Amino acid sequence: MLLGTIQRDHIDELTDGLSGVFEGPKLARRVSALERHIATFRSTYWRQHLTAHGPANELLLTFQAQHRLSVRFDEILAEAADYARLVQTQESQQIAGALGVLTILGLPLGTALSILQVLDAKGVTALAVALVGALAATALVLTTRYGRLVLSSLRGRSTRGDR
Repeated sequence: MLLGTIQRDHIDELTDGLSGVFEGPKLARRVSALERHIATFRSTYWRQHLTAHGPANELLLTFQAQHRLSVRFDEILAEAADYARLVQTQESQQIAGALGVLTILGLPLGTALSILQVLDAKGVTALAVALVGALAATALVLTTRYGRLVLSSLRGRSTRGDR
């Protein structure tokens, strides 16, 4: 009976933790802490069968059924998994956005500097023209659909505004 009460209390805490996961910044850190809390609970307190049979096991199973602990814990696990996928998606979008910016900035600049080297152009004027050309090419790329998508993924928002 004591184990069932402890399980119920911890499931209540996990439910409260799930409901507050979107409060404030650093979602990834809160989801990670929630996952650790769930893992600790599962390995320490979540015992479905203490014995193969007997009155103690029957009491625990009755208590769990009466308070819907198994159902509630399954819902907690599913919701935490959804949050973890959301965090992973957001991090992937930010990484992809950073790589896109690196490509958008690096490709024109690298091309301009390569052209200068091939033409054996020297001097500050040639370098300034190459840099201005690279910046213009970068600005042009940023106005395309791909460029806007890269910039929006860096900000953590979808271009369709569905968040």
